Amino acid sequence: MKVSAGAKCRGLVGVLERGWSGEAGAIPWTRALLPAAGVYAAAAARARSRAAGARRSLPGLYVISVGNLTVGGTGKTSLARWLALQAMELGASPAVLLRGHGAIRRDRDTDVVPDLDGYPLGQAVDRVGDEAAAHRAALPRGATVVVDRDRYRGARAAQYGYGARVAILDDGWEQGGLRWDELWVTLDPDRPEGNGLILPAGPLRRPASTLREASVIAFVMEEAGVDLPAATKSWVAARAPGVPVLRFRRHLDGTSAIGERTAKPWDAGAPPAGLLSGVGAPARLERFARASGIHLALHSVFPDHARWSADAVRSALRSASGAGAAIALITEKDEPRWPGGLCSPLPVRVLRTSLRPLDPVEGVLAPLRAAAAATSPTRRISHAEGPDRR
Repeated sequence: MKVSAGAKCRGLVGVLERGWSGEAGAIPWTRALLPAAGVYAAAAARARSRAAGARRSLPGLYVISVGNLTVGGTGKTSLARWLALQAMELGASPAVLLRGHGAIRRDRDTDVVPDLDGYPLGQAVDRVGDEAAAHRAALPRGATVVVDRDRYRGARAAQYGYGARVAILDDGWEQGGLRWDELWVTLDPDRPEGNGLILPAGPLRRPASTLREASVIAFVMEEAGVDLPAATKSWVAARAPGVPVLRFRRHLDGTSAIGERTAKPWDAGAPPAGLLSGVGAPARLERFARASGIHLALHSVFPDHARWSADAVRSALRSASGAGAAIALITEKDEPRWPGGLCSPLPVRVLRTSLRPLDPVEGVLAPLRAAAAATSPTRRISHAEGPDRR
């Protein structure tokens, strides 16, 4: 399987990722950035202190924050979606709150992504970001998706305007608006701290010692039959003693056409596919695709959160076809970024996935279950009554 020239589109980020990885053979050139890492660490510590003192609670709203210790894709957004679905099963209307990373224009402070059938999420991605659009496409009605840099304000809009009783903060560890009841942190199973250095010398957003703040530590496994390495287990036990660890396996539910929700099972005998992605951890995505029985002819890698131009996508599709691919695959996160009106030489399918726990969840979900039973539904109020609903 080849990685196309599209991988070069990751530019400096791709170069940094290789230096940060801590993999055998990786050149540790990013150690030259240690002075900058010291400055970043000091500034980030002050920002975390201010954020901790500024967070406020909302009575009647149970809050779970989902965060990363490092930059890059570790399954944070997938975990936030799983938690929202658990809240729905418990009868508590959930809201997923995001800051709108990747949005390039914001028309208002608080944006509630509509759940109307046929709503053009591809047109909304510039306003709300790709992750918010992907959440809205994947979650059923009854779950609210809110974009606001101020998570407290966004939570009020969800609670008073949409009856939310549980708030899930996607990437909420750093924010200074809303106080949480639980903190779930996702880590890479193989390299939980990369090379162990703080940004920009390494991938750590904060010291690994702060992992002790977590209520639950989650790992998303991309391949069946693969367990956490003993070194990772020891690493976690030393930094977050007593914190529950929960393992998930990413599961391929099937594929669908762009804009369709019903997934058809993937045929392991299908012809080779060309994968187009703009995610935080393309190597993890490749492992997942292969483990799911997908024969990849080529993987065109685009920058995370970036808009996809029609010309770049056409070029990637031509490369995939030239490498022998008979179908093009994209992720749910990339679906809203697909250029509208593009005529593809290959049929395009979206990978539909879900998380399946590998460990018992009754214990870690007990606080959410208790909160769902204790909180009564919040009545919806009018636009005039809701000061933050816009």
